[in-house]
Amino acid sequence: MSSAVITRVMLVCRQNSRRSQIAHGLLAARAPQGVEVCSAGLNGAGGLAPEAIAVMEEWEIDLRGHSSNALAEYQAQDFAVVIVLCGCLDELPAAWRQRPLVEDWDVADPRAGDLASHRHARDVIAARVEGLLLELGRD
Repeated sequence: MSSAVITRVMLVCRQNSRRSQIAHGLLAARAPQGVEVCSAGLNGAGGLAPEAIAVMEEWEIDLRGHSSNALAEYQAQDFAVVIVLCGCLDELPAAWRQRPLVEDWDVADPRAGDLASHRHARDVIAARVEGLLLELGRD
């Protein structure tokens, strides 16, 4: 990918408190120059979950500076890539489903679980992020 090209990636889950925040932290930490990462909640901003912060700190990625945002705060046309993490692709507004690259990773929600369920979600998301990075690197 050329450093002159900016690829904006939007990561979406229900509340932007766990899965999309974990994905945001992982992708931002590993993305090449020219990739801008944002995350948002389909149903609004739910605040940052302490469990998400904790499992990312285990990998030396600090989410404490992140904010929880609603998808309505952004414009679909500003993003080339949209990744949905909650199995709710059909609920996204049409403009978001029509971006050049759209995927639904459908990661199980760790909300009701302990740190182990959050670690599992993090590990699943990390594997998917690696695949996405390979795809973004083909430009």
